[in-house]
Amino acid sequence: MAKEKKVSLKDVANAIGVSTALVSIVLNGKAKQYRIGDDMAEKVLKVSKEMNYSPNLIARNLRGGKTQLIGLVVTDISNPFFSSVSRVIENKAIELNYTVIFGSSDENLNNTKNLIEVLLNKGVDGLIIVPCDGSEKLIEKLQERGVPIVLLDRYFPNLNVSFSSLDNFKATELATQHLIDQGYTRISLIAYKSEMNNVTDRILGYEDSMKKAGLGANINIKRVSLINPKPDVNKAIESLINKSKTEAIVFTTNTLSIHGLYCLQDMQVTIPNDVAIVGFDGGDVFDLFYSPITYIEQPYVQIAEEAVTILVNKIKNGEQNKKSMVIIEPKLIVKNSSPKKD
Repeated sequence: MAKEKKVSLKDVANAIGVSTALVSIVLNGKAKQYRIGDDMAEKVLKVSKEMNYSPNLIARNLRGGKTQLIGLVVTDISNPFFSSVSRVIENKAIELNYTVIFGSSDENLNNTKNLIEVLLNKGVDGLIIVPCDGSEKLIEKLQERGVPIVLLDRYFPNLNVSFSSLDNFKATELATQHLIDQGYTRISLIAYKSEMNNVTDRILGYEDSMKKAGLGANINIKRVSLINPKPDVNKAIESLINKSKTEAIVFTTNTLSIHGLYCLQDMQVTIPNDVAIVGFDGGDVFDLFYSPITYIEQPYVQIAEEAVTILVNKIKNGEQNKKSMVIIEPKLIVKNSSPKKD
């Protein structure tokens, strides 16, 4: 005898003529939170029972319970910053009796949409999202639907959405001012081609410091690919060293810093004799390099823990539209790569 096919969430959604996300929301007791009408909610529950789909989920819905699940969308889990952040979020969530489900968007809007859909279908109680370029309307719609959301690392200033982030303007302001104080005047910056506020604010921090020091004419910014930055970083550094006679370089992320160090090593450019360096985030590579690298320390533990705390408060208190803004101060860690200029 053939084994009876298990009824899926999609089967229930097709039978009613609605999306799988809507069915999942109702079955997880969140119909009111997502502004789904009583008639539709009752229909979903009725059809789900008739089709013998997930009786445990239905029971939890009738009790008004939570799944105790948090969805996390980062851009790249293999990036040291985001892997560290994800671990902190997981640990903090466990401490608060939540489990984290996460995925990587690869800085892609469609991937972000799909991941969020999957996470909502899993019945997560809320989302922590590292947004990508072009995702502002997506985030706005989630907010309008009443989904508890906290943005991490980046945010949209015009949206009424909570976030936890570094003071990105202050970060490059510290880095640039340090180099200026050390006597460097031809200071360049390498940043991603992105319109997200973390990138634009870091560029503005550099530009503002250069202008205040009377070095506006020396502003030199190289924008590199967000998806495959290494070739662009190599070209940028070759141009800065060979054509612009750059004395110092500020890298705006950890990944760009590491690519830059490899490139300078391949070019046999000596740090700090040939060029001074300020990197981002730090790490073993920075400390074990032949000339330990000065860097901007990003307090990722605090940033991540604040995001979880804000989200759990939203979930428990139902204050989806209350905007909480956490901006963490960066710190300059001075090493050997940025000495006083002779």
